[in-house]
Amino acid sequence: MRTLESIKYLFPYLFLGHLVGDYVLQNSYIAMRKNKDIRVLTLHIVIVFFSQLSFIFGEDLTLKSFGAIVMLSIAHFFIDIGKFLCKKRFCQTWYYYLIDQSFHIATLLIAAIYLGKDVQPFLDRFFVVILSVAVFNGYFLSILVHFITSNGIYKRDYVGYLMRMVAPIFYILNIYAFVIYALACLILVTIKPSKSIILNYLTTIVSTIILLEVML
Repeated sequence: MRTLESIKYLFPYLFLGHLVGDYVLQNSYIAMRKNKDIRVLTLHIVIVFFSQLSFIFGEDLTLKSFGAIVMLSIAHFFIDIGKFLCKKRFCQTWYYYLIDQSFHIATLLIAAIYLGKDVQPFLDRFFVVILSVAVFNGYFLSILVHFITSNGIYKRDYVGYLMRMVAPIFYILNIYAFVIYALACLILVTIKPSKSIILNYLTTIVSTIILLEVML
C-alpha cells in the first residue's frame, strides 16, 4: 500500500519532468542529431536532468533526491543509446517508440518508489497532474500517431498541440464540458478527415480519461 501511495504521490512530478525534457525542450536539431552524434545525445541528457530536477525541487531537496535524478538521467542515457546504436528499420517504428518510452516510464516508477514522500516539491500536485496530461496529449501522442500514420518528416503542429492540451481542463470542469470538447473534436475531424487527425483526437480523449483517473 505504501508503495502505491509513493508512486501516486511523486510520479506526476517525475513524469512531467520527463515529458518536458524529452519533448518540449527537445528542438528539431536535437531530435535529428541525438541518434547520430554522442555530443548532442549528451546535451539532451543534461536538459532532461535539469528538467527532472526543476519539477521535484523543494525546500527539502536532499542528496538522496538529487542522486535519484542523476541515476534517472544516466538510465535515460542508456535507454537512448539503444536507438543511437540501432540501425535497423525496427528502431524507426511506432512499437519501438512505445517500447522505448515504456523503459523510461519504468525508471520513473522505480524512482518514485525509492523517493517515496521524502520529497516535497514546491509545485502543487494537482497542477502538475493536469500539466503532465496536457503535455502528454500534445507531444507524446502526436509523435506516436506520426509514427503510425506517416513515413515523412515530423513537423510540430502547435495549433493541434493546443487543442489536445486543453482536454484535461475540460475533463476536470465536469463531464458536460468534456462532452462538449469531444463534440468539438468530432467537428474538427469531419472538417478535415484523415487517419492522423482521427487517431490524435481519439487517443487524446482516451488518454485524458485514463491518466487523470489514475493520477488524481
